[in-house]
Amino acid sequence: MNFVSVAQRSRKVSVVPLVRWMRGALLCFLLSLLPDYSHATTVSLGSLFKEISTTTSRSLRLSAEFVPSDSRWVQSVIERTDTARRILNSRMPDALLTEIHVIIAPDKNVFLQLTGGWAEHSSAVALSSAPVPTVIINAEALRSASPVEFSRTLIHELSHLYVGLRFKMPAPRWFDEGVALIAADQWSFEDQVAIALAAFLNRTIPLRELTHHFPYGSPRQRLAYQESASVVRLLMNENGGSLKYFLRPYIGPQGKELISALWNPLYTDPLELRWKSSLRSWRNLGFLVYNSGAFWIAVAVLTILAWFLKRRRNLLRRQEWEEEERILSSLDDEEDTSENFEEFVDPAENEDDEYRGLQNKQEDRD
Repeated sequence: MNFVSVAQRSRKVSVVPLVRWMRGALLCFLLSLLPDYSHATTVSLGSLFKEISTTTSRSLRLSAEFVPSDSRWVQSVIERTDTARRILNSRMPDALLTEIHVIIAPDKNVFLQLTGGWAEHSSAVALSSAPVPTVIINAEALRSASPVEFSRTLIHELSHLYVGLRFKMPAPRWFDEGVALIAADQWSFEDQVAIALAAFLNRTIPLRELTHHFPYGSPRQRLAYQESASVVRLLMNENGGSLKYFLRPYIGPQGKELISALWNPLYTDPLELRWKSSLRSWRNLGFLVYNSGAFWIAVAVLTILAWFLKRRRNLLRRQEWEEEERILSSLDDEEDTSENFEEFVDPAENEDDEYRGLQNKQEDRD
């Protein structure tokens, strides 16, 4: 009976990985059967405005679509987009040389009508499935953003175009966003601290919940972006150390196999455990504390505390010295008093001594 139960348990344990593998393989198969919408998505300001303008720069392989009131922004947007593409090409395995179409939405409402409500917290969106790879920009956000911030946003969106055009099949959302964040240098030290704290408090989002979409709430959505960049950074450090060398196999002959693994729980579950373990390590915690502002604040507080303790110790020592000097001074006064007492001679005693001396002489004569 015991042998049968042990055999049954061993069969159950061995079946679980097989079921997971079959589920992951089925998911990858279904993804491969999805129709290609690269020629089915068309977005244009013409569906919302009667009068629109377009311009094309053949030398830069860029075209722009805008309303006449935003004409003063167009040349700047084209130049910044070209600069962003040059920066992206220096960080990717190969260059993104395809023609890119830029749509400048005049305000947030038009931007959301073109992209959808999911882009409420975004200032630009990339569409690699359009007939011509397209980037939709919220001109309202463009006017309020700093040049550096807007440049990073463009690199981020062009990175989505690169992944969508170069990868042989769709990548999970967390992988796509993580690559874009690292390519645009949007992974800051504050993000590292935030994601490490979330890992220590066990508040991270499971990767399987970030494969298709991100949460809509702003704090939760920000955590999803931070987590995506952190996981991709771990993979990058384990495979080449730079984004260029890390992505090269994904656009090569074995790219489809590598991307399929990103959808497979047999690969992502151990990856997630390895990622959490690296975040919770004492080495990572020490690095974060050392490089954070809290460390230098603690150093400053300890320095001030040490100064107060040293000052208090000096005051106590000075008080001890003053007490010792007072005691020594009182002892010196007592010694002087005793010496004066020894030197003092009573006149009466002298008279008695003289009387006794004369009396002794008279006795000797007798």
